[in-house]
Amino acid sequence: MSTTATATRGPVIAGWSAVSPYGIGRDAFVEGTRSGRSTATASEPGGEPVPDERVCLARDLVIKEVLGRKGTRSMDRVTGLAVATVRELVTGEEGAAESGADVALVLGTTTGSAQSMMDITRDTLIHEKPFYIDPSHIPNAIMNCPAGQCAIWYGLKGPNTTVAAGRSSGLIALNYARRLLASGRAMTVLCGAVEEYSPARAWLEWHTRGEDETGVVLGEGCAVLRLRPAEAVADGEGLAEVLAVEAGVAGPDG
Repeated sequence: MSTTATATRGPVIAGWSAVSPYGIGRDAFVEGTRSGRSTATASEPGGEPVPDERVCLARDLVIKEVLGRKGTRSMDRVTGLAVATVRELVTGEEGAAESGADVALVLGTTTGSAQSMMDITRDTLIHEKPFYIDPSHIPNAIMNCPAGQCAIWYGLKGPNTTVAAGRSSGLIALNYARRLLASGRAMTVLCGAVEEYSPARAWLEWHTRGEDETGVVLGEGCAVLRLRPAEAVADGEGLAEVLAVEAGVAGPDG
């Protein structure tokens, strides 16, 4: 008597997009990465002071110009980055339009928008009454606002999850997405990570930097992958198979 072992394939990356200092979309990121050009530029004076002399900003993302004026009046930076990136996957040339209960979204971030959180906190302290604040800004201070707005904009009715795990957030989100597919909770998972550059984030990073991080240049951007079960992807459509995802925390000695 003999048995034949059948390997279970992992999910397949069937598409991706990014909004980065190189520009909007996958092609801009690929071209910029291949060229090796630097995206660091001098921080612009005139706004709130920041500790950084040089920054890497996604300057092509002017939210109202890229996404339109409808629904963006009070949209913060991190939400704009996420909504613009997901748009490239669900409505752009990267693939057919996707929406509905079978499409999930998993988004990693460090804190969401630190700037929105700080702004709301400051407004409650400086106004005559602590509740004299713009109610349209309150959702921005909630960590899962970017993921929620992506679902609202594009009709993604499957599981909607925000994962916060510091610099490993993207990997943790990828593992979460893999588990959603393995359990049959979704047929497609849009999975990625997003961070904005803002004065609040810049100062938080500056105050917590170690001595060996003095040359760090902060940036912003969003990257999203489209994951599908291997059996749902036609030959030649998949870009890579996710064999495993591991993440851990190293001690001070590495």
